[in-house]
Amino acid sequence: MQRPTPRNLNGWSEHGRRLNCLITEPYLGGGGSFHPPAAYHQLLQDWCREHDVLLIFDEVQSNFGRTGRMYAFEKYGIEPDFICLGKGLGNGVPVSAAVGRKDVMASLHYGEGSDTWSANPLACAAVLATLDEFESTDVLEHTRELSRVFSAGLMRLKKTGLVAKVRGEGLVFGIECAAAGNRSAREVAIEIVRACYEGRVGGDGIHLLGPLAEKVIRISPPMTMTFEEADDSLVLLEELVARVAV
Repeated sequence: MQRPTPRNLNGWSEHGRRLNCLITEPYLGGGGSFHPPAAYHQLLQDWCREHDVLLIFDEVQSNFGRTGRMYAFEKYGIEPDFICLGKGLGNGVPVSAAVGRKDVMASLHYGEGSDTWSANPLACAAVLATLDEFESTDVLEHTRELSRVFSAGLMRLKKTGLVAKVRGEGLVFGIECAAAGNRSAREVAIEIVRACYEGRVGGDGIHLLGPLAEKVIRISPPMTMTFEEADDSLVLLEELVARVAV
């Protein structure tokens, strides 16, 4: 099936040459974990190329393996003009970077592409250490294998009747909660988060971020966890969600 070629969009018809860049995320994280297909990003790139608009990919969440590839744009088969990096780039140390086309960078005058904390020694050391780890280990392949484990484990939660949808890729998922009885989807999501923090009596719990978009719970485990840890955490999550279902 041939992909459609993008034509004039309303924004271009209205603003024309005033548009100089298009900024997008590979997937919508905080808005509910929505992951568009690769064809969507390819269409955006085609449109940007057609209209000489810079395509800027915000990979602050997705960079350094979160989608199963080093960068999400590699997985989607596109070449953005600029990418914004952070989070995984420093493996817990606050860092950020903007990487882009040499010709655009070269057009900037002194000070136009710098900031107060440029070349912070601690941040640079964290990035170098993270790069060393990716180069010396199989973390990306391990992430892809863990992805299959988590995808299957999270889908099992739908049997409880409290999870309506599971969305995600790599090691970033969103489980969308469902209404149950007289409880709204939002209330169910809050109860699951609370149950996971409380955990087993005198035992392990699960740290969660959420609920996002009122009813979506983010599941984004460490990419270096063992398969045994993955299985244990999924069993515990299923146990705790089942407790809320009662």
